Amino acid sequence: MIVLTGLVGSGEARDKLEELYIKYKKLMYYIANDILKDIYESEDAVQSSIIKLANYLERIDDINSNKTKHLIVTIVKSTSIDIYRKKKRSPAIDIDDFSNTIESDDIPLDDLVIRLGDAEEMSKKLAELKSDYADILTLRYYHEFSNKEIGDILHISDENVRIRLYRARRALKKMMVDES
Repeated sequence: MIVLTGLVGSGEARDKLEELYIKYKKLMYYIANDILKDIYESEDAVQSSIIKLANYLERIDDINSNKTKHLIVTIVKSTSIDIYRKKKRSPAIDIDDFSNTIESDDIPLDDLVIRLGDAEEMSKKLAELKSDYADILTLRYYHEFSNKEIGDILHISDENVRIRLYRARRALKKMMVDES
């Protein structure tokens, strides 16, 4: 059981954090255990995720929203992967080392997004993207986190956030242009 006292200052924030934990604890443990395959490390990942989530409480308006759920899933997934990498103590393969050969188009991404019309269509497009790209685009444009905040959540540098955002936008743009 995670002890929530002492993590946040006000009683209201503590209550909100406790509500989040109660609502999403099964999902958080499932995600962590799916990655780590160890119940004790999964508990560590969930506890670390709750502590990280405390930093973003002011951005959470509705506990039951998909936006909140996605934020929690992203934080737990990132924390679990970080623990997994530390556990293995082997050099992590940086997914940004591969070369991306997508050519740039003259059509601005904003125009392509406007063409989609609604969030449901956009979420379908994001689901077709590589999960790292979908996560970073969602954190940046849906949750409106800064590059520094995204770096903290995903445990990557600000420069790596900038590069991933650039590549994710290009991949999304290519996907949307190819379908046009």
